[in-house]
Amino acid sequence: MMDSLEIFQENSHDDCSNRLLYLISSQINDDETFSIGLSGGSTPKFFYKLLTEKYQEYSNIYLWTVDERHVDKNDENSNQKMINTIFGNSKLNIIEYDYHKDPKYSADSYTTAVLSKIDRFNAAILGVGEDGHIASLFPNTPALEIDKKGFVENEVNIISKWRITSTFQLLKNVEHLYLLVTGENKKEIIQQIGKENNLPVNELIRLRKKTILLTDQKI
Repeated sequence: MMDSLEIFQENSHDDCSNRLLYLISSQINDDETFSIGLSGGSTPKFFYKLLTEKYQEYSNIYLWTVDERHVDKNDENSNQKMINTIFGNSKLNIIEYDYHKDPKYSADSYTTAVLSKIDRFNAAILGVGEDGHIASLFPNTPALEIDKKGFVENEVNIISKWRITSTFQLLKNVEHLYLLVTGENKKEIIQQIGKENNLPVNELIRLRKKTILLTDQKI
């Protein structure tokens, strides 16, 4: 197991979400801007609801999207739609991903939008796919080789042909990065996290000084 990986093994998904809220809450200062990168999917939804309940009046918190399917934000598969639905009635600042027909233009536009508003990437929540992908950095895809701090287009042909994803160079500089990996379907991939293999999740862990894994599965 990599020395840079810290693990919180909890009894349930809800316990993992509450632990994550506790960890992030310990970093938020009422008087300072705080940024949080959010992932899509069903796993983080309960945590997001806890977060918005506790911090709905905090206009100093900025939310950015870790990755997005190359679809309009009104599409049912849009991560941005899910984030807007949960946080839209709060005072938290959502840096929205805007869909453009050209995926490269979409990626470049979101890079500009995020980097113009965030100086410090304080925290980010990532899931881990059963194939070891994080954000939309899937195994054997072009974005794994991009040496750029920002967002790039990545051809994955999973649900949508293209994804917009944060790069390794952006994610390695996030101060507090959390892997939220729960559920029986993650039982096998959990055993591979932190091992010496070339899965995208482990490439990221190797790039960072510290990464935190929260799971309800046996390590």
